[in-house]
Amino acid sequence: MPTLTVSIPQELKKRMDQYPEINWPEVLKTRLKKRAEALLAFEQKRRRGEA
Repeated sequence: MPTLTVSIPQELKKRMDQYPEINWPEVLKTRLKKRAEALLAFEQKRRRGEA
């Protein structure tokens, strides 16, 4: 599986660290997948002239 390295502001990291029970890489992976699917759907609609 490919690896993606993401830089985030220190303040965000501090807030995330307050919730160690959350699997942040999984949250990001899920969100990125949803966004990619939405972009694909939009692009398909655009090509069909629906957007």
